[in-house]
Amino acid sequence: MPSRSSLNVSLTPELTDYVAAQVASGRYRSASEVIRAGLRLLQRDEPAADRPSLPLGEGNAGDGRRRRRSSNPS
Repeated sequence: MPSRSSLNVSLTPELTDYVAAQVASGRYRSASEVIRAGLRLLQRDEPAADRPSLPLGEGNAGDGRRRRRSSNPS
């Protein structure tokens, strides 16, 4: 099993309720499973050119924010 690390995040009350509802539905066993599923969907749907060079879960020296390329270069 891959090693895991802990990360604290802040969610809006609406997202907190959504995560809790997903767990309550029985589809997920924990809030962490809900968040991981959402991140996997982002990875899957993100165009390959916009993906970080490291797979999700591996360290990255950057700040982790995605930067979109502008269609109008300045």
